[in-house]
Amino acid sequence: MNSIEAMAQDVRRQLDDLPRLVLPAPAAESVVAFVGSGDSYAAALAACHLSSGRATCWHPTDVISDPSLLVGRSAYFVSISGRTRANILAASAARKAGVATVAITADKKSPLAMACDGVFELGFKRAGRTSGTIGFAASALACMHLATQGRTGCPADLKEIYAKASKAAGRLAGKVRTGPTIIILGDSFLFPAAMYGALKFNEVFGSRAQAYPLEEFFHAPLFGLKRGDQILVLGTKSDDDAALARRVKGLFVDCSMPAPVESLFYAVFFVQHLALAIAKRKKLKECYFVRNKKLLKTSSDVIY
Repeated sequence: MNSIEAMAQDVRRQLDDLPRLVLPAPAAESVVAFVGSGDSYAAALAACHLSSGRATCWHPTDVISDPSLLVGRSAYFVSISGRTRANILAASAARKAGVATVAITADKKSPLAMACDGVFELGFKRAGRTSGTIGFAASALACMHLATQGRTGCPADLKEIYAKASKAAGRLAGKVRTGPTIIILGDSFLFPAAMYGALKFNEVFGSRAQAYPLEEFFHAPLFGLKRGDQILVLGTKSDDDAALARRVKGLFVDCSMPAPVESLFYAVFFVQHLALAIAKRKKLKECYFVRNKKLLKTSSDVIY
């Protein structure tokens, strides 16, 4: 199975695996901290936006530099593979500082799991080596459950959200350019989805893709905009996001749903289906990161 087919299968599998996902028991402490990088950082950041201030999110290098950032909180180190070197070093530094550490990973025997006091294994299946999809969604659910002390779980209307996002992505795919630069904007709880979307365009198409909070983009990044750049704005009807999208000749993606967690999952599903639809249009068989062996080796050497 090629990596694009595997991605498509993983995207579909979310409808079966996410509602059945066993979520971690909330910590006794009222405040928690998450540590992660890449997709895992975006998943944890999404949880922080829904936590009403009860959760913080850090990159591993922040914790390596200053483990006291986690003191007084239950610390969760998020990594699907459990092999990210910086996360392992951060967990070790946190333990030395007396912080209670838990790994959230798909591999309970991974080096990260061994470096933490406890481990919560995310139970989902993957079709093969491909750009992260179900792992991101599962991590986000686990982190949101912890950050809200068990009050947030998988949306009951997941299938409806998925179907609406899939249709919207299919309608918009023909209008989306994959270069020279793709800029994805979103505020508040939609910003992590924008981050995730930029990472998917990096991995799947080898595109130069960046994410910004919507308002922040207009401070300075706006002046780096070049002819041919593609802007996607993830927003809601209740905001002025659509008007801002028009001003920069971007495409507006209406993520309006009854609850923030539902809007977040709509945005995530939209990004996933958009990547798949564009890959199909381009007749791609493999994700760019799989095809570019040199860059993949450099990435692995640094991360692992």
